[in-house]
Amino acid sequence: MKHLIGYAALAALCIIVSATACSDDLSQIGASTRPSSDGITIKNTSYSVNLETAYRDSIYVRTGYPLLGSISDPSYGEIKAGYLAQFYANKETALDSYNSSDSLVFGILRTSLPKQMGYDWSDYHYNSRFDSLVNNRIDSMTIRIYYQTFYGDSLTPMQVSVYSLNPDVDFETLPESEFYSNNDFGQMYSESNLLGRKAYTAANREVSDSVRSLSDYMSYIEVRLDDQYKQQFLDMAVQAAVARDTANPHASEYVDIFADQSKLRNQWLSGVCVKPTFGDGSLIKVYYTAIYLFYSSFHRYNEDGTLLRNANDDADSTYTTNHVKYIAVTPDVIQMSGLSFADENKDSRMSDASAAYITSPQGYYTTIDLPVGKVIGTMMSDPLRNDSSYFLNAANFYLRAYKPQGDLLSSTPAPTVLMVQLDSIDTFFEEGSLPTSTTSCYATYTCDSVPNANYNDPTEGIYYYGFGNINTVFLGLAENEGWNKQMASVSEWENLLQAKGKLSADTNGDGVIDINDFTVRMAIIPVDVTTNSTYGTLLSVSNYILPTSVRLKKGDDEQSIQMIYTFEGN
Repeated sequence: MKHLIGYAALAALCIIVSATACSDDLSQIGASTRPSSDGITIKNTSYSVNLETAYRDSIYVRTGYPLLGSISDPSYGEIKAGYLAQFYANKETALDSYNSSDSLVFGILRTSLPKQMGYDWSDYHYNSRFDSLVNNRIDSMTIRIYYQTFYGDSLTPMQVSVYSLNPDVDFETLPESEFYSNNDFGQMYSESNLLGRKAYTAANREVSDSVRSLSDYMSYIEVRLDDQYKQQFLDMAVQAAVARDTANPHASEYVDIFADQSKLRNQWLSGVCVKPTFGDGSLIKVYYTAIYLFYSSFHRYNEDGTLLRNANDDADSTYTTNHVKYIAVTPDVIQMSGLSFADENKDSRMSDASAAYITSPQGYYTTIDLPVGKVIGTMMSDPLRNDSSYFLNAANFYLRAYKPQGDLLSSTPAPTVLMVQLDSIDTFFEEGSLPTSTTSCYATYTCDSVPNANYNDPTEGIYYYGFGNINTVFLGLAENEGWNKQMASVSEWENLLQAKGKLSADTNGDGVIDINDFTVRMAIIPVDVTTNSTYGTLLSVSNYILPTSVRLKKGDDEQSIQMIYTFEGN
């Protein structure tokens, strides 16, 4: 049985959302009833825009939710994904705070471990309900890879291998240029440092139905670590416990390694490389990764503080409690996803005269030449213009798309796309930029009616990315190239563009190089947009790495921008 499960991502097939990061849409309603005595003239026109398919062989993949697995699709191609992550612990979370009643610190200090390792300690001030590690040891240590979303066949046998990162790897000091999918991740780990392997299926059938049906359950893959890592951890934890024992006069002589991230990575486990090593048929979206510690301690006290065990810690196993601690890689911690992809249809996609393509995480995206010169030049050269009293009220843009079709992954469109200047793609993501609505904006995929009969094609359905009114984008791009409303004539701006080398090609093919030939090439890229759940404020934009694909209509008059502009004082 095959499933194509994407939860919210797959629901993007019918997202009924019209909001964008650009300004509000303006219509011509009421223009014909405006009295001529108010001195305002309204005009409108439209310009066709051309699309082209472009390709990136690598994308910026610094992400909180990486992919893991391998999958092939007849229309989409092949993709294999793994990821690298580093663990971050601190004084409050690694062993729990010193005052916690369920703390590994107390459990260690109550054992003979500190004395065995030569540490001076005292026990007169300990009153934890859970004290003294059973058998002076951690029972086991595992890595859990949690996920909620998967793609492909839920029952395909897969295998994951987990390797230790090299001690000198530190994501915080890496240049942003290292966080690309074609980076040589092999330099960051060695296959000889294998932590463990695990076979799994995306359906997570190892867990009982009763457990998987719980409201807070999340699927996970669990890989057991070699005993050497839990022993190393325990040795460091003893030092950390003594260092936190403020009642011990020698506490300052020991190191709390969990309060120093660089020491934790250099001396124990820098991080992990997680990669698929067997199977083809499913991809999972990793929610978070964590190291889990499992141990038991003697239960010394009742809730009312009365003693359950005697002070000598006799080996009475009656009162014991199991514990779980973890060190996690959460979504806000630096991770990177290693991606490789192949598509035997690449040549035909790139040369397709009827459609442009946008896919993720493969590198297909679409370029569009915005007619900035035509739009601004039309207003500047209009005989009704009176000094600077001209206004671009609207530049409405709805990017028409084909109804998604194909096999498995290829039937899912990218839910959101970003329009940004082509030469700014890398810096936009590396710097964590947000759409400005002046040189960039974003739009959501919609399958619904739009306020324009031109898009109502009953044979194809109504599919589009609604950028809405992008007048501020046109104005922002023009201002970046020296335009301002106080210019006396369009020729003044035209001369400036020629001096800057921005007007050097006859894009219209009319034999004349003029303002109408000035365009700004924009890239339209699939992105993941995060907003504040309460206020809807845009928080972050990153490359979308979940499997999606969509075709855009291409050709003469297939895509256009509707322009509405006004003049005052006439």
